Amino acid sequence: MKALIVGGGIIGGSIAWRLAAEGVAVTVFERGRLGLEASWAAAGILAPQAEAEGPGPILDICLRGREAFERIVERLRRESGVDPEYDQAGILYCALDADEQRQLEGRARWQRSAGLGGEVEELDGAAARRIEPMLSQEVCYALHLPTNRRVENRKLTQAYIAAALKAGAEFRESSGVAEIIARNSNHPGVRLDDGSTHEADFVINAAGAWAARIRGLEADRIAIRPVRGQIVCFQGRPAMLGPAIFSLRGYLVPRRDGRVLAGSTMEDAGFDRSVTMAGMGRIVAGANALIPALSGLAFREAWAGFRPATDDKLPILGPSTVHPHVLYATAHFRSGILLSAITGEVIADLVKGRKPSFDLTPYSPRRFSRGESR
Repeated sequence: MKALIVGGGIIGGSIAWRLAAEGVAVTVFERGRLGLEASWAAAGILAPQAEAEGPGPILDICLRGREAFERIVERLRRESGVDPEYDQAGILYCALDADEQRQLEGRARWQRSAGLGGEVEELDGAAARRIEPMLSQEVCYALHLPTNRRVENRKLTQAYIAAALKAGAEFRESSGVAEIIARNSNHPGVRLDDGSTHEADFVINAAGAWAARIRGLEADRIAIRPVRGQIVCFQGRPAMLGPAIFSLRGYLVPRRDGRVLAGSTMEDAGFDRSVTMAGMGRIVAGANALIPALSGLAFREAWAGFRPATDDKLPILGPSTVHPHVLYATAHFRSGILLSAITGEVIADLVKGRKPSFDLTPYSPRRFSRGESR
């Protein structure tokens, strides 16, 4: 069996690893360099309770994503030889005033109603500072989310790709796919920008924010837009912070080497990758409000990436309406790192003819052609 994957980011890498490990001949086409788009620009947070805004399909798949990741992380480390820096220090989701506290209290209520009461702890400011002493004295309330995790997303992406290569997958950089060929054929294929064509048993569209730009599947009517996110990186010292720190004003994610990532913006700016003064200003203001002591850290770098978003904020997983052997694995929005393992699992199940472990209906591309994506 042969599969072609469009997109060499963390999703494409995860799928390639799972398929190649099951004996599928895999070729991955990447329009640029492997792993240097959204996978590179992320903060690496595995946080279903911090990302979801309420019970429903996004919370469901994010919880499954965390479980799937925990099932494979040790195997991935062994097979790739790359440590993805899976850290289990949890998250503190902080409020700095009464209005923010009310909003977070509402988050705690719906999480308890969703059966997550054992995974969310409400703290006053003093209790939060016992967990992270550097928190501002203005922090008056926090949710402690001890089972929400983090990784070094760039190393995790490299780990998937390295494991896939060792399993026999082929990766081709600077190989943009112009069209998915799914007409009058038992086998779908792709046409590259250079005009060459390639056939396979399955084609998987894992092209992130560019997935809807690939020709050939217009009848699916999928709609994905890029949402720009800027991140500012500062150089601290190792173990300076314990948990990741969230708030309604932004977040701080520490790395093992002492870097501290501060984020992030949510901007409809098309494919403009600019890092802006306004964006950096909002990020830095939020970081200073959370932990004023970080104001003396040295600036290291800043970057922006494109989250692939649908109107309903749900990923697109499953077969095209045009051809049953063309599969979508895209539009993961803010949760591509978290959902990398479960997406690889689901696509491998579909390619190998197995029933996935959960109902894919809420995430199906068919919701677009039926007008249900809004």
